[in-house]
Amino acid sequence: MAIILKNRASTYLSAAISSSDTSITVTDGSVFPALASGEYFYMTVEATTGNYEIVKVTARSENTLTIVRAQEDTLAIPFVTSSRAEMRVTAQNIEDAFADQAGNVLLL
Repeated sequence: MAIILKNRASTYLSAAISSSDTSITVTDGSVFPALASGEYFYMTVEATTGNYEIVKVTARSENTLTIVRAQEDTLAIPFVTSSRAEMRVTAQNIEDAFADQAGNVLLL
């Protein structure tokens, strides 16, 4: 599995999601990377209240993203339409980007 990184990928949810949904629809999925089998990226979903969740995106089909909820010690929470969805630098991004084939974090 390979992490995919991209600068300035930001959009909004086009529909509300519950805390158990495993796919989300955004207003512009084209801002995110296309993913091949085994590729993924991390995305932060943030409400206007400041509540947020980090999710792992494992597939993108136009504006629909398949996600694994509650990454990096965040909780799966509901979000309303127009919540921000964007790729941000997170600790797991950095660890995954520098991990070797055995899954060990490489020390620089």
